[in-house]
Amino acid sequence: MQRQAHTTAAAFELPPPRFLPRRYKPRNVGEWTGHLTFASDLIVALEPRLLVELGTHWGEAYFTFCQTVQEHGLSCLCYAVDHWMGDEHAGHYGEEVFEEVSGYNSRFYRQFSYLLRRSFDDALAQFGDDSIGLLHIDGLHTYEAVLHDFRNWLPKVAPGGIVLLHDICPRHQDFGVWRLWEEIKAEFPDTFEFHHSWGLGVLRKPGGHNTTPLSKLLFDSSPALQEDLRRHYVTYASHLEHVLGSLPAMTGAKVEAPSEIRVEVFPWVNGGYSPAVCQIRKMSAGKWNTLVFDFRETNIRGPLRIDPGCETSFIEMGDILIHSAETGDLLWSSPASPERPELLLAGTAIPHPEKPSFVVNVGEDPQVLLNTSAQVAGPLKLTVDLKVTPTGHAAAQMLRSTFSASLALERQKLAATQQQRDTLASQLDQATGELDKTKVQLGQASAALQATRELLVREESKCEQIQKSLSWKVTAPIRRLMTALRSGRPR
Repeated sequence: MQRQAHTTAAAFELPPPRFLPRRYKPRNVGEWTGHLTFASDLIVALEPRLLVELGTHWGEAYFTFCQTVQEHGLSCLCYAVDHWMGDEHAGHYGEEVFEEVSGYNSRFYRQFSYLLRRSFDDALAQFGDDSIGLLHIDGLHTYEAVLHDFRNWLPKVAPGGIVLLHDICPRHQDFGVWRLWEEIKAEFPDTFEFHHSWGLGVLRKPGGHNTTPLSKLLFDSSPALQEDLRRHYVTYASHLEHVLGSLPAMTGAKVEAPSEIRVEVFPWVNGGYSPAVCQIRKMSAGKWNTLVFDFRETNIRGPLRIDPGCETSFIEMGDILIHSAETGDLLWSSPASPERPELLLAGTAIPHPEKPSFVVNVGEDPQVLLNTSAQVAGPLKLTVDLKVTPTGHAAAQMLRSTFSASLALERQKLAATQQQRDTLASQLDQATGELDKTKVQLGQASAALQATRELLVREESKCEQIQKSLSWKVTAPIRRLMTALRSGRPR
């Protein structure tokens, strides 16, 4: 077993998979779950400029594409085409599916992802021929329907582009993707197939060249190595299921996880975080919540600290806003994005080494510090969008093991950050004291200056009165004589 693993890793020339999907078995629907890591690796290798999915439903596959585009900073437009009413195979459903998918897309991927709510045929005219880098077909699975979709959309795929067809394995009822896939394999030279998670067919359209390691493995390697590649992704799919499969909000499994999360926020007052001024809110686990904290203290000087629960969990933070509680003016904001240097992690909260959009809590004391500017001071109102998804006990143990090295490194960084923060806070307190003294001295100097001005005004008034008097006019010749004598000039 060890010899085989070593040979496979050396032959693959691929980095070890570390993809952690944000969208995993939504509403306990996970027919595509086993292919998520491959889909992410494919996006990274292919770097498509345009991606189209036909048939999205809850969006497990589609949002994996979007997440990879976002996390790797790729320049790719993504389109999901679906009428979101269901069909004979997926079942028919109401507006709740589209509303949830649309909200999720708007929250995370609105900059480059678009939902086209129409039939596949109606969407055809929106895309030019040879323009699509990756096409995923996952609509109605009868032979006639999938054949129609494939033939209509293949001209839209760029030479060398990839077409994915899901459900190539089922042969029950009137499923007919398997039949089309047999025809595709006979017609096209570059094909590859996965057999797990209902099967996934991978087709490279003739006319282009992709020489990445993954492309070579898919289309140009030996059958033995291709089988190793299949096992490679099946193994990591099992790993994801072990880590994420116990999340109650994603799978519906009954595990020992709380349904309610306690969130605490501490302001920095008088040189530290005090429970005396802490505010507490409770929120639903595994769901997005908008929490508001209203602090009336005027002596808030340092960064606010958010403690999102005390359970081993995945933490996602959306928009964070700080407004003045007096004027309502926006003082500071941190919009939802993958990279957020303005958020400092402490305690048992650490970033995922490869997925900066995730905060992983591996203990009982997660802390997120808002690295606000010096101008932010109380009284203020904090608004934060937050989602905390607790893990089961098995996943918790794996998280601690997986991220133990990262946790040690983050704790070292935290110690340095806390020391720097304490130093800055001390300097700020000292500067505040000096500023108060300066204000007093400035007030005294201002009062003295005002008194001097008033004295000058009185003296100027006396001079004007003297100059206007009769005695001043009568003695004018005498003053001129005296001036001449002092200067030594003749009169």
